[in-house]
Amino acid sequence: METQYSQEELKKMLLLILPEVLSEYFQEKEKEIKAIPLLERLIRLEEELKALRVIEENRFSTTLREMDKRFEAVSQRFEALEREMQARFEALQKDMDRKFEIMNQRFEALEREMQARFEALQKDMDRRFEMMSQRSEALEREIQARFEALQKDMDRKFEIMNQRFEALEREMQARFEAINKRFEVLERRLNFMQWLITVGFSFLALIITIINFTKS
Repeated sequence: METQYSQEELKKMLLLILPEVLSEYFQEKEKEIKAIPLLERLIRLEEELKALRVIEENRFSTTLREMDKRFEAVSQRFEALEREMQARFEALQKDMDRKFEIMNQRFEALEREMQARFEALQKDMDRRFEMMSQRSEALEREIQARFEALQKDMDRKFEIMNQRFEALEREMQARFEAINKRFEVLERRLNFMQWLITVGFSFLALIITIINFTKS
């Protein structure tokens, strides 16, 4: 990969680098510059500036080439890393697809097994419910028959008890009528005795009154 720079960019980079280089150069050559006459200083300065420019251009070119090499190496490393990541991702994708396929097959087999077990369980439950329904119907018929027999037996016993109560009622009615007749006879006797006592006391009072009257 080649990196291209325009002339304006090169000038800007030189203007950025040149002040630092000059500052370092002047600090190193300060004593030597002070000892050289002015014109010689200017000539040497121009020559040194030219030499420095050449050195900086060479350094800048070297730096650019080194940067190009580094960028190329980085690019190649990125491309190799990209190919490696792509290969690893494809291998991982294939492995995941294979595992998902295995899991899907296992889920399908489990689903079929669960479906078969549920169907067998449903049939067994239906059979048991049918047996329970038949037993319930038989028990219901048996209970109904027993209840009807018990109902008939209770009706018969109630009929017998009703007859006995009716006979007892007639017997009690006859006894009450006989007692009522006895009380009527007794009441007549008491009334007669009361009348007899009243007449006796009245006669006794009359006799006493007659005796008292004869004495007087």
